[in-house]
Amino acid sequence: MLQRIACGLTVGQEKRNGLRNVLLCKLVASRNDKKPLGRQHEWPHTHWQRTLELGCTLRFRAHPMPIAVLTARLHSLYSRRVPKSLVDSLQVARHARPEPLSKKRVTRNDVAARACVPPSTVSYVINNGPRSVSPSARERVLKTISELGYHPSDVARSLRTRRTLTIGLVIPDAANPYYGELARAVEEVSFQNGYTVILGHSSHLLERELRYAQVLRSKQVDGAIFHPSTPDLEPVYSLVQAGIQVVVLERLVPGYPCIVADDEGGGYLATGHLLDLGHRRIGCIVRAGDPTTSSARVDGYRAALTKKGVRFDERLVVASEFEYAAGERAARQLLALPKRPTAVVAHNDIMAIGAMKAFDEAGLRVPEDISLVGFDDIALAKYVRPPLTTVANPKDQMGRAAAELLLRLLFHQETGWGVPSPLPMHLVVRGGSCEDIVSLCSIVLSHPFVSLRHP
Repeated sequence: MLQRIACGLTVGQEKRNGLRNVLLCKLVASRNDKKPLGRQHEWPHTHWQRTLELGCTLRFRAHPMPIAVLTARLHSLYSRRVPKSLVDSLQVARHARPEPLSKKRVTRNDVAARACVPPSTVSYVINNGPRSVSPSARERVLKTISELGYHPSDVARSLRTRRTLTIGLVIPDAANPYYGELARAVEEVSFQNGYTVILGHSSHLLERELRYAQVLRSKQVDGAIFHPSTPDLEPVYSLVQAGIQVVVLERLVPGYPCIVADDEGGGYLATGHLLDLGHRRIGCIVRAGDPTTSSARVDGYRAALTKKGVRFDERLVVASEFEYAAGERAARQLLALPKRPTAVVAHNDIMAIGAMKAFDEAGLRVPEDISLVGFDDIALAKYVRPPLTTVANPKDQMGRAAAELLLRLLFHQETGWGVPSPLPMHLVVRGGSCEDIVSLCSIVLSHPFVSLRHP
């Protein structure tokens, strides 16, 4: 700002008559203007004094003087040739406070010197050991830490203990409420045990998974919970090669600790529920390129059809992406078939909600004209109209189980693992699949893994 206001600074000294230093501020004006200005254009005393405070550190007061005495090319801030923006900037600067200087970082030695104890005693107080500290010395150290605002360096501690107390978590989609609830469960368990979680969002892309694997290696995390969303497991392998303990989510990987849910059983529950309602032509929206959870749910879908003697029609299985709009497009594709389905099972609730939009725009009422079942039981499922029937995925239980397993492995409390037992799913029946309360009651009574919840 000062460069726009003062284009040149000249400091002269008059030693003969003892005159004090004078600061000449030159504002650029038109070169054609050579006329001296009259006294009516005196430099305002307050702006002159503030310019000195902003532009230099000279320790003298400037006295007001006519601009005409200085030079014909100087103008008052109130002159028409001076832009109003310059005047406004000075007015703002008058009330501006100088920024405080950066405070020096407090070290352990600073605390020790002020508390009159050795530096090692400060460490014993912070870490609560390994040696005991007298009550008086502990009180002095804690008081000094509070007064100085001292915080131990995690970097220095990690170099000494070879632990960073951090856990990496890589999930496919941070915008999906299902993964948000899973991540919250991981974070809660980690926080309770003194660990911080570094979250990565892979967006279902292998290159992002590889990049986050590199980041976690460079951060030297103690362990990682990884949810691979592509068939390539190179990101997981690279972490293990770096000596980082990994727990895999929602995929069975031989030789690695894994936490999985019963996706095949969930697909069977959803399809069996629709079959019990009398539907025989049931569409299925799956996630494209998913070799694990989606394919397992299709296996459950086929098993339920086979049990009821319904022929499997591959035209009723449509691949989609993980988005509301993608679910809407997949539903339109099913409605475009020569003989449309009377019910649909979606891979997750997000796709199912997108499908509801397509049904509504096609003039179909849910569940009177077409029934719908989703997956995951996200919070939004019970707030849409009609409330969505869904298969509840144990996301909170899965996140907690993964974090607890990883911590046990880090603390060497668990040295071996076999094939994990899949976490069970259950059906939550709402108004999106059954037309009347009689049908609801009959389904609840006939299925042991069905729960009836009021929306």
